[in-house]
Amino acid sequence: MYQRVIVVEDLDSVGYGISMMLQKELEVPEVVLTQYCDEAYLKLQKAHQNNKPFDLLITDLSFKQDHRPLQLSSGKELIERIREKGHNIPIIICSVEEKATMIKRFIEKNNVAAYVLKGRDGLKELKEAVQAIYNGRNFFSEKIMNLTKGKPTFEIEDYDVSLLVHLAHGLSQNQIASLFNTKGISPSSLSSIEKRLNRLKDVLKANNNVQLVANAKDIGLI
Repeated sequence: MYQRVIVVEDLDSVGYGISMMLQKELEVPEVVLTQYCDEAYLKLQKAHQNNKPFDLLITDLSFKQDHRPLQLSSGKELIERIREKGHNIPIIICSVEEKATMIKRFIEKNNVAAYVLKGRDGLKELKEAVQAIYNGRNFFSEKIMNLTKGKPTFEIEDYDVSLLVHLAHGLSQNQIASLFNTKGISPSSLSSIEKRLNRLKDVLKANNNVQLVANAKDIGLI
């Protein structure tokens, strides 16, 4: 079984339950529990530098904000930072979020090995997920598989995410078109960007750009 596991969970009771399950039922010798994504990332980096890397990361997605200034305020940001740095540590997401588009992106873009829904059977499924990953398999419950197996009629691509990110940062459609043109991103014409945004509004059920950005954030696209 794994020797070193890091758990990122801001609710004491949930974090304690996960930690006890890992130590008592799966006999993991060392479980590090933290309530902050920033702190988790620093611990992962330090462990890697000391040649004592963690074997597994278990993280929630949503964390309550407090007085502490943060660079990484969500599990999504933590996972993306880890993958950007080239770390291939197995990752389990344990969350209440059930948004199919978001889950599919975690699986396809961030190589998440398991997605466990919090709830009545959450701890049991988390134990199964840890065992499955240790034995070289990914773990997705029947409910998660049912949520993600349908192929949308409109596939949201990296281009769309980039478009939404720039929109969220306050850039106008003209500014985005100019930026895309400068960077060689295609299509970069204003008309193409307008058409793509209109299609995204239909898919994400938004009436305007502000609502579009809000809905994209809500499902974890940006």
